[in-house]
Amino acid sequence: MHRIYRLMSGWLALMLVIMACTISFGGGQDEETAIQTAIAQTLTAGGSRVEATVGTEPTLTLAPTNTIAAPPTNTPSPCNNALYISETVPDGTEFEVGENFTKTWRLKNVGTCTWNTNYKLKFGSGDKMGGPSSQNLAQAIGPNETVDISVALKAPGSAGTYKGVWQIVDDGGNTFVYNIWVEIKAVETAAPAEPDLTISEFSINPATPTQGENVHVRVRAHNAGTADSGGFKMEWYGLSTFASPSCNWNIVGGLVAGGSVLMECDYSFASWYPVNKTTIAYIDTDDQVDESSEGNNSASISPFGVNEP
Repeated sequence: MHRIYRLMSGWLALMLVIMACTISFGGGQDEETAIQTAIAQTLTAGGSRVEATVGTEPTLTLAPTNTIAAPPTNTPSPCNNALYISETVPDGTEFEVGENFTKTWRLKNVGTCTWNTNYKLKFGSGDKMGGPSSQNLAQAIGPNETVDISVALKAPGSAGTYKGVWQIVDDGGNTFVYNIWVEIKAVETAAPAEPDLTISEFSINPATPTQGENVHVRVRAHNAGTADSGGFKMEWYGLSTFASPSCNWNIVGGLVAGGSVLMECDYSFASWYPVNKTTIAYIDTDDQVDESSEGNNSASISPFGVNEP
């Protein structure tokens, strides 16, 4: 290796002399081209090639920077705060007009203050439904405790939809629960199912009978009620002043709601009567049936009389 470097050094020295002569005597090449040509010839003549290696400086890798997060900000809990849990009497519950009921809200104290017995349930707006203007809590409720708050109410006297909004206030009168409510439907009281026996047909043929001759009587019983009647009795009096019935029937099976039955008989009057009398028929004569109306159990024909033979 040292020999190669000495040869190279000699060649380079010789070339420098040649280059100096060329530059001094002004050849046809410019100076830069002549130098590049001389170097190329020298390297070719030497038969060896030396490549220079450009060193690369090591890259410095920086450690990641640790960012310290700011601690979370603690938002202080309010003194008075409530969480709704559940309730009774869902919206739209039906009550008969004038019916008493109780509404209850279950709430949780999620504030930092105890709800003492000077805290109140207070009526806010809408339909009061017989409730109080306000009522104190029945017991103290500490933070994270749950309580049932109830109020006694009454459905209004007219059918319709009613809604009342209630609030909870603290012992200083400050409202912190604004929108708990009760909403119901008041409905008319449904009439109980009962039978109602009436006489829907009553006729005599001939209309003015003759003493000693046959007369045909038709009496139709009808149940105008909403329940079956059960058994009952029917009677016809030729004259309303007779002491005993002229015809009678026993309807053992009674009548279903809306049902009817036709009863018939033949009769002969033993005397004649001027046409200023009354003939009458009765249904449920001994009040066996408990009816929705007891004032429609008879039918009569007047004026009525019987001709002389």
